[in-house]
Amino acid sequence: MAPMKGLTVFIADLRKCRSQEDEDRRVNKELANIRTKFKESSLNGYNRKKYVCKLIYMSLLGHEVNIGHKEAVDLVNSTKFSEKQIGYLAASLLLTDGSEIMRAVVGCLRRDLYDSNECIACLALCAATNVATREIADSLTEDVVMLLLAPSGSPFVKKKAALCLLRLLRRFPESVKARQWAARVIPYMGHRDVGVTLAVTSLVTALAQQQGDEMRKASTFAVRRLRSLVLDGEHVADHMYYGVPAPWLQVKLLRLLQYFEPSAHRSELLGILRRIIDESQETPRELQQMNAQYAVLFEAINLGIHVDVDQGLMHESALLLGRFITSRETNIRFLGLETMAHLATCIDSLDPVKRYQNVIVQSLRDRDVSVRRRALDLLYSMCDVTSAKAIVAELLRHMAIADATLREEMALKVAILTEKFATEYSWYVDVMMRLVSLAGDHMGDEVWHRIVQVILGNEELQLYACRIALQTLRAPVCHESALKVSAYVLGEFGHLIANAPGCAPLDQLKALQARLPAASLPARAVALTAVAKFTNLFPEIKNLCLRLLDRFRGALDAELQQRACEYYALATVESESLLPTVFEEMPPYPERQSALMSRLLSRETDTEDQRTWVVGGRDINRSHSMRKPADEDPSTAGEKRETAQPTATSATAATAEAAAPSSVDEPPALTPEEQERISKSRKHYARLLWESDGILYDGTEVQVGMMAQYKPPAARIGLFLGNKSAAAICDISIQAESSDDSGDLVIQQATDQDTLPESLMPLGQARVFFDVRCHRVFATAPTLRISYTLAGAPTVLELQLPITAVHFMDPVTISVTDFFSRWKQLGEASIGESQAVLKTPFLASDADAVQWLRNVAGGMGFALIQGADAVPDNIVAVGIATTEAASRFGCLMRVEPKPSHSLTRVTIRATNSTLAKAVATNISMIFDAR
Repeated sequence: MAPMKGLTVFIADLRKCRSQEDEDRRVNKELANIRTKFKESSLNGYNRKKYVCKLIYMSLLGHEVNIGHKEAVDLVNSTKFSEKQIGYLAASLLLTDGSEIMRAVVGCLRRDLYDSNECIACLALCAATNVATREIADSLTEDVVMLLLAPSGSPFVKKKAALCLLRLLRRFPESVKARQWAARVIPYMGHRDVGVTLAVTSLVTALAQQQGDEMRKASTFAVRRLRSLVLDGEHVADHMYYGVPAPWLQVKLLRLLQYFEPSAHRSELLGILRRIIDESQETPRELQQMNAQYAVLFEAINLGIHVDVDQGLMHESALLLGRFITSRETNIRFLGLETMAHLATCIDSLDPVKRYQNVIVQSLRDRDVSVRRRALDLLYSMCDVTSAKAIVAELLRHMAIADATLREEMALKVAILTEKFATEYSWYVDVMMRLVSLAGDHMGDEVWHRIVQVILGNEELQLYACRIALQTLRAPVCHESALKVSAYVLGEFGHLIANAPGCAPLDQLKALQARLPAASLPARAVALTAVAKFTNLFPEIKNLCLRLLDRFRGALDAELQQRACEYYALATVESESLLPTVFEEMPPYPERQSALMSRLLSRETDTEDQRTWVVGGRDINRSHSMRKPADEDPSTAGEKRETAQPTATSATAATAEAAAPSSVDEPPALTPEEQERISKSRKHYARLLWESDGILYDGTEVQVGMMAQYKPPAARIGLFLGNKSAAAICDISIQAESSDDSGDLVIQQATDQDTLPESLMPLGQARVFFDVRCHRVFATAPTLRISYTLAGAPTVLELQLPITAVHFMDPVTISVTDFFSRWKQLGEASIGESQAVLKTPFLASDADAVQWLRNVAGGMGFALIQGADAVPDNIVAVGIATTEAASRFGCLMRVEPKPSHSLTRVTIRATNSTLAKAVATNISMIFDAR
C-alpha cells in the first residue's frame, strides 16, 4: 500500500501535540474537514481511503468517531484490494453490532467469500473473524463451512475458514450449529498442508470440549498423526524446528487427546509418550531447541497423567519435573511447577511429589510472581493429612511477606486446607485465628463466616474457641475480622467459660467494650449483637449491657442506631420468655459446600482451551470431571440444569415458560416448587406488561428486577440482578437481544454506565441498562440472557423481556364523536382488528375489578374516553404507537366486562394488524395472571 501523505502529516501533527487540549483541537479541526470532504460528490477512492484511515487512527487514540460509516461500506464494496482492506478494518473498529450499516457489511462479506481471488476471500474471512458478531455467526457460518470443506479449495482459504469457525464457535456456540458439520471437519486433521492441519486441530479441540463423544473419531486421527511424527519420522524437512518435528502440531495434538478417554489407543499412546520423554533426556544445545522440546514434553506429561497415572512412566515424569523446578530458566520452573500440580491432583501416592517439598517452598520466594503462584498451587494440591501442618505453617510464615496480589488466594487456600485436614480442634482454631489476624485485610467476609459455621457445627470446638476468642480480644493488636469472630463466639458460647478464672461475664464485656472505639462500623454491629446476647446469657451484667446499648442509640450510623434501639427495646420489655426466645443459641448450619471453596473455584480462569483439571486434590478433580458430561449440547455446555439439580436455578424450559407463558411448552414432571415458581413468574411478567417497574424473575439463587422508561419510539430499560444465595456469584453476564433478525426492534447495552462487578456478594445487587428503539411494529418480545457462576458451577437464565409494541404507545384524547367515527372507519377497512372473549372470574368477587381494568388500560398507554359508552362499566380508550421507520399507528380499544357471566369482551381496532394482536395478547396474559 502506497503511503498517504495527508495521513502521514496528520499523524505527525498529533505526535507534536504537547497536551491533550492541543490534540483535541487538532482532531476536531480534522473531523470538520473530513465532514466537508465527505459531502463532496467527486470524492475518489484514494481520498476516501485516506480520510477513513484518519478516522481509524482517531478511534485508536480513544477519540469518539461517529462519521465515516457509509464511506467505510463504500470502501468494502470497492474492487481494489487496498481500499477493501481499509474498509473492512474500519468496519471492525467503527461499526457496532446490530446497526443497519453492519448488515450491509455482512452482505459484502458473503459476496467476497466466494471471490475467485483467494486474497479477497481470505480478507473477508479475516474481517468476519475480527468482527465476529452474532449476525455474522447466524448468516455466514454455512458459507464458511463450505469454504473449509470445498474439495478444490486453496489451503490458505481453508486455514482462514477453520480459524474463523473457531472464533465464531467460541463466541456464539448456539448460532453456529456445530452438530451439523463438526464430524465432517475431522478428516482435515490429516491434510497435507500443515497450516490447515494446525487450524483444524484447534477447531476440533474446541468442538471436543463441547461435544465430547461425538468427536471421538478425532482421537484416531490425532494418534495416527502423532505416530507419523514421533515414531515413523514422516514429516517434511521444512517442518523440522531445531531437531523437533513440527512442535506446534505435536503440542496441539497432545492437548486434543486430553479431552478423550484413551481406552482404544492406550498402548500406542504410551509408546509415543515414552519416545518423547526418552528424547528429552538429552540437554538441548540451543534456546530455541529447548523451548520446542520442553513444550512438547510438558504436554506429553499432561497427557500421560490423563492416560494412566499408575504407570511407572509417571514416576519417571516426577523425577523429570523435579529437575525442571530447580532450573535456572523462569519459564521452565513455571511449567515444571504447573505440571507437577497436575500430577499431584491425580496420582495415588504423593510420595514422588513430597520429595521436592522444600524446593517448592523455596519457590514461594521466587522473583517472578507467576512462579510463586504456581508454587502455591502445587503446595495446595500436594497437601494431605500427613503434610498439612508443615505446609500450613510454611504458608502462614510466608504470608507476612507475601505480596498483596497473592495474599488473598493464599489465605483462602490455608483456610480450606486447615478445615479439610484438621485432626485437632485446638490446631484448627489457632490457625484460623492467626490467619484472620495476618491476612484479614486481604480476604473477604466468607473466611470469618466459615470459621463461625464450623465452630457452631462442632460442640467440641466451642469451649476452646471461647478461650482463644477472649485471648484475641485482650491481645495488643486485634484485627477487625478476628474481632468479629471473637464477638460472635463469645455472644453464642461465652457462658461456657464464665466460671473460669479471668473469664467472668464482666471480663468478657470489658474486653469487648475496649475494642469498640477503634473498630469499623461492621465490626461494631457484630459486637453490639454479642452485647445484646449477653443480656440473656448473663443477667448479672444486664444493666451494664443496657447502658452500652443506650449509648449507641444515638449513633450517627443508621445501622448501629437501629440495632441498638431494637436490642435495647427487646432487653427492657416486660416478658420473661421473649428475651430467651429471641436470643437463643444459633443452631448448627446445614451441611453444604464451603463458600471458601466456591470463592476459590471462581478464581480459576481458563484460556480459550479449557483445562481438564483444577487445582486441588483427587476428590475435587473427580467431582469436577463428573460435572462435565461428554454429550452436552454445545449451546449449553457447562451449564447446570434445574431438572437435574433441583437446588440450582438455570435456564430450563420451565424458566422460559415462566418468562413467556404463551411461547414455550411446559416441561414434563415439574416439581411443586417449580410449578409455584412458574406461576409466580407468569404474574411478574404480566404485571410488567402494564407497570413500569417490578420483579421479572424470583428464583432460589437470584432475583431479577426491571425498571423501564418509555419515550416512544425509544426506551431505557434497567435490569437489576440480586444475589439471594449464601455465597458470592461471579462471571456475571447480562445480555439482551431481539428474538429475530428483522431489525424491527433494536436493543443495545447503554454506554453511559459502570461495568458489571467481577463478583456479587450475598444480598448484593448489580445493574445494567439497555437502550431500546422500536424501528417498526414487532411481534416477538426480546430475549434476556443472564449467566453467572455459583459454587463453581455455571448457570444460565434465558427469559423474555416484557417489552412489546404496545409499550411504545402514547395516550391521546379525542372526542366521543371522533372516536366512533374512527372506530367505524377501521371496522370497514378491516386493516387490523382483534377480538377476544376472556374469562374474568374476579369480576364477580372483587368490587374494585372494574377500576383495576381501567388502571390496566391506562398503564398500557391508552387514554380513557369518559362517557363514551352508555354502559358505565365499559371502557373506551385510544392510543397511538410511534415507530422510527413507519411513523405512527392509531389504536382504539373497547372493553366490555360482564360480571354476571364472569366474561369480558375485548375489541381492538388499529391501523396495524400486528399492533392489534399485540394488545390483545397482552390483555389476555394480564387477565390470566390475575
